[in-house]
This record gives sequence, structure tokens and C-alpha cells, in this order.
Amino acid sequence: MPVTYNIETLEDLLAHSLTMETEAAERYREVADTMDVHNNPEVAKLFHLLAGYADKHAAEMEERSKDMTLPHIAPWDFVWEDGDSPEAADIYQTHYKMTPHHVIKLALKVEQGAHDFYAKIAHDSTHPDVKAMAAEFAEEESEHVALLEEWIKRYPEPVSHWDEDLDPPMMPE
Repeated sequence: MPVTYNIETLEDLLAHSLTMETEAAERYREVADTMDVHNNPEVAKLFHLLAGYADKHAAEMEERSKDMTLPHIAPWDFVWEDGDSPEAADIYQTHYKMTPHHVIKLALKVEQGAHDFYAKIAHDSTHPDVKAMAAEFAEEESEHVALLEEWIKRYPEPVSHWDEDLDPPMMPE
């Protein structure tokens, strides 16, 4: 059954957008901190960079909504397809030995997810203002995807056993 996002107003769209960007920044920082702990500074630096971009986009959403009253949406009432913001990186797709290539692939996945979210709203909405803003946001997300597709060319795909560790970290029971 196809997913339908019931977003009826610009305020509702901006509330979702602001939350998407805020959660993206939080998730990227969380992973960056983990990478710092595991002495993976190059990957941590990339995650911090991505968090900074998400912060910038969140500030843009705040600016766009400064003259509006955004609704409070309970976490379980967001219209995310799988219960998680489409722009929040899946923490289970990370690994303490991941490489910059993996970071960019993960970022590509979330930016594509954000694009698809906005494109679906732009396609399905019956509200002209919501349709137009969602289409604008989808276009911006497609620009992010294109940028990341260029970035990934800088980082070679890792060797097949990149995650091998003869002495992996241990968690106390």
C-alpha cells in the first residue's frame, strides 16, 4: 500500500522540515562522537561537517517560519514512513572502523530519503502552497544528492575486509 503523507499546511511542512534537520544534526553528532572515541578522526570530522550542514538547514527552516506558529507534533505523530525521520542517519549502518566512503554513502541515503519525502508531498498534496514549498525542498535535496555523488568520488571504496579487527573493542557485561 503506498504511503501518504498528510501534510495540510505550510506550518506543518516546516515543523516536519525543522525536525528532520535537527534530528539529522543530532544523529550525525552522536556518530561523530562515537568515531572520536574509537580513534577514527577522519570519519568523525566528516560526520561533524555533515552535522554543521544540517544545523545550517535547520536555521534556514527557523528563518522561513519566524512569522508562523509551528504546531507541536508529538514524536509518534510525525508522518515518517518507518517511524524515523528520513534525514536521520541509521545508526545501525555505522561501524567504528567505517571509512569516509561509508560516511558519504550513508549521507547519500538520507539525502535521497529526504528528497523522496518532499517529492511525495509535492506530488500528493492538494494545497498549492504546500505543493510548491515541498517541490522547492525536494529540488534542494536533489542538489545535496548530486553534491554527495561528487564527493564520493574523492574516497575510494574500501577493501573487502575493511571491518576486520583481530582485537575488537569489548563491552563489559
